[in-house]
Amino acid sequence: MKHIILTTVAMLAVTGIAVAQTTTPTTPTMPKTPPAGATTSTSEAAAKTQIEASGYTDVKALKRTDDGSWQGRAMKNDVEVAVSVDGRGNVTQMSQ
Repeated sequence: MKHIILTTVAMLAVTGIAVAQTTTPTTPTMPKTPPAGATTSTSEAAAKTQIEASGYTDVKALKRTDDGSWQGRAMKNDVEVAVSVDGRGNVTQMSQ
């Protein structure tokens, strides 16, 4: 009788280990605020200043994205373009 009980317990333990090894990890979500140490602007005014310092004018429609960067519209060489300020403070012109 002891042998049957020990065998049953061992089989249940092995099954538990197998299930634990086959679970799928969850996908992390992007933070709504910039990560610690990021140098992204904390305000719309600071983002606008960074964009203007990169040679753009008439900055407008700035919106903060889920990853903490800023996106908006600005003028460069008399053409309105989409711009972005990333988490490190880099200003880039986005394709349209």
